[in-house]
Amino acid sequence: MKVEKQTSGKFTIFEVNSPDPVIDFNAPPISRKNETRRKPVLESTTFFDKTESIEISETPEGITVKKGLRLDEHILGLGEKAFEIERRRVSVRMWNNDSYSYGWYTDPLYVSIPLFISVNRGVARGFLVNSCSNVTFDIGVASYDKIAINIPERSVRLYLIEGPSVECVLENYTTLTGKPFMIPEWALGHQISRYSYYPQESVVEIVKQYKKQGFPVSCVYLDIDYTEDMKILTWNKERFPNPKSMIKELHSLGTRVAVNIGPGIKIDQDYHIFRKGMGLYCKTPNNEAYVAPLWAGNCVFPDFLNDNARKFWTSQIEKFVSSSGLDGVWLDMNEPSVFTKSKTIDEQVVHQRDSGEQVEHKFVHNAYSYFETEATFKALERISQEPFILTRAGCAGIQKYAAVWSGDNVASWENMRLQIPLLLSLSVSGIPYIGCDIGGFIGRSDPELVTRFYEMALFFPIFRNHKGKDGNDQEAFRLPIEYRDKVRKVIELRYSFLPYLLSLARESHEFGHPVIRPLSYEFQKDDDAYAINDEYMIGKFLLYAPIVEKGRKDRDLYLPEGKWQSWRGDNGETLEGGRWISTEEEMPLFIRFGSIVPTKESIVVWGPSTSFVLHENNNSTELKSSRGLSLSASKILSGEREIEFKESHCSRASIDKVLFDTEVRNNSTFVKTTRFKEIKLLSN
Repeated sequence: MKVEKQTSGKFTIFEVNSPDPVIDFNAPPISRKNETRRKPVLESTTFFDKTESIEISETPEGITVKKGLRLDEHILGLGEKAFEIERRRVSVRMWNNDSYSYGWYTDPLYVSIPLFISVNRGVARGFLVNSCSNVTFDIGVASYDKIAINIPERSVRLYLIEGPSVECVLENYTTLTGKPFMIPEWALGHQISRYSYYPQESVVEIVKQYKKQGFPVSCVYLDIDYTEDMKILTWNKERFPNPKSMIKELHSLGTRVAVNIGPGIKIDQDYHIFRKGMGLYCKTPNNEAYVAPLWAGNCVFPDFLNDNARKFWTSQIEKFVSSSGLDGVWLDMNEPSVFTKSKTIDEQVVHQRDSGEQVEHKFVHNAYSYFETEATFKALERISQEPFILTRAGCAGIQKYAAVWSGDNVASWENMRLQIPLLLSLSVSGIPYIGCDIGGFIGRSDPELVTRFYEMALFFPIFRNHKGKDGNDQEAFRLPIEYRDKVRKVIELRYSFLPYLLSLARESHEFGHPVIRPLSYEFQKDDDAYAINDEYMIGKFLLYAPIVEKGRKDRDLYLPEGKWQSWRGDNGETLEGGRWISTEEEMPLFIRFGSIVPTKESIVVWGPSTSFVLHENNNSTELKSSRGLSLSASKILSGEREIEFKESHCSRASIDKVLFDTEVRNNSTFVKTTRFKEIKLLSN
């Protein structure tokens, strides 16, 4: 066994047996001072690095990596796992899997991110295994004081990623694997879907019903029944005789359109997509096209590990999306899923890499959706300046190309509660744009459950109502009036926070920070924060604790250290953190001292010496709060916003460089827009 250790400022890289990774991330320059160890097969070597000892050994099954697990060490990450946020005492594997009707502790799920973050004595470090095979992570289960990683390959590249904060680890991780794409503003709005809405007249009418009752719809998704005989990249001419006209009408209503596309291509000699892809499909060991059943019947699958297959896919996606006028693509069944006992492509199926090397599917399984999404993103980039993909499956690096939703969840209170830690763990694994099927995809959802789903997902970046064929109608406009009004208030609140959410998305795009965050992300030295699975932070400044228990009108919640106020701020009471409190608020939302939070209606400032970069209208403006209780902006701001200073007792204000845009109505002049550079509150 040969192990080469290379170091740079933020990374320590271990190369075991000269690996050639399927996804070769562009690591930053590394020093020439390498440490190389050569050991005979089946022996091990140990590296001592700062406070860690890393043991790497070769076994008949592959490579094993071990490190210690301290009593007070916290573990975060590992991607989409149906466990609590704290990963101690879990044993999980990385194998993208079609996990229909999953629940707590189902493993594996759809997305595999072989990254965990250790917080040891207040210092965070990341550990990334650059493998797309069936890697397992045992966090103190088989051995109480050990973390063991088993990699079923003969060579591998490992990364130790420096912090010292969880945030710094994610910044460095996304420097390595790629910064998230910039999500379009419309994709942060209220989205609707159903398996399946058709015909086209019904799609338009449903959107009109939403709007008629005061519910905005930023995007409607069409599930697979829009296709002709389940053949991808086709339209059913009976159900959608004029899709381009339908999409144009939906655009006039302010609604975008995305469609479901799977990887399986139906075997049909009269099907032009099938014919054009000949020679570019995954193969059996006998050099025959691999065939497996999917929705369309027997299908073949593009070999996305090959550049020629990716170019073929890109061209077909570009042609279909542009000719229809679509706004986004919803990639489904791309674990990849097939209707066989194994639920996926056979492990012995052969892929041909760009180098010409042939590799078995079992070594590249988790990369299939990555390369499919990359090829799809390239197509959308050619069409739009705002490409948008929602994918079910992915691996490390998927954040460059797509948002992720948590697949086929269940309409139950237990499953709803699972969505918070599941999505927060994706978020702290480098995937910022995440969401779940509001209301639950599988099963029947009563009005209270739908309402609480909406409330729970209030700040999830992907905010989509989706239901399966065998479920009840759960459109918001169909709810009884009591719940309909509640959901309308949730959506109105969501839209009021869009300036904040969009700005956080820009922060994700530039720095790799999550939009929603576990409490332990912001308060990593607070041991109690790691045990909180039903609250989340939105950026640095807001904490949200939705009610997720049936029949409850109140809840207990944990406030980390510092000063907090209820967002509603009815009595202006300042709450000291580091303790549990009780609340009867319908949607318990708290602002942290030292915050600037822009909404559509106002910019809320609480406390001095803080800043926030507001991103809107393709411009970024830094807002700063100083000790003089002032708010200054690096650029002139536009919009009809009030400035709310919490806990300020000043009776006068001076405004620097204020500008007014006016309009004339009924022969009178009104102020239409106020723009300012600085506001200072002054005492008497």
